Amino acid sequence: MFTLFKKLAAALAIAGVITTSLAVAMPAPADAAVASCGSGRCTIYLNKSETRAFANGYVPAPPTATPWQLKGAYYALAYGHRWIAQQYASWGWCSGFRLSVYPWESQGYFGYACNWN
Repeated sequence: MFTLFKKLAAALAIAGVITTSLAVAMPAPADAAVASCGSGRCTIYLNKSETRAFANGYVPAPPTATPWQLKGAYYALAYGHRWIAQQYASWGWCSGFRLSVYPWESQGYFGYACNWN
């Protein structure tokens, strides 16, 4: 019974990855953001209007079944990033996200001086 559950969970995980990769691979216009991805690294640069939209954006609620500890961490991260985006937007800066599979590289949310709206 347990091996059947493990096989079912693995099949669902693989199906989820395939579905997500197909959704991500679909072409869509990216008018304002620029992404640079490759070799296990990805950096997304937002322009000034997207930084302002992120700063004034709506933070969606997590699922109701989420434990209160995770809800607290989620809201702290979401509103913390939103507050930082407000600071960047008030300075006239742009913001971006950097992710890497290498743990020694810098990762996270950052701001940079830009001249594109």
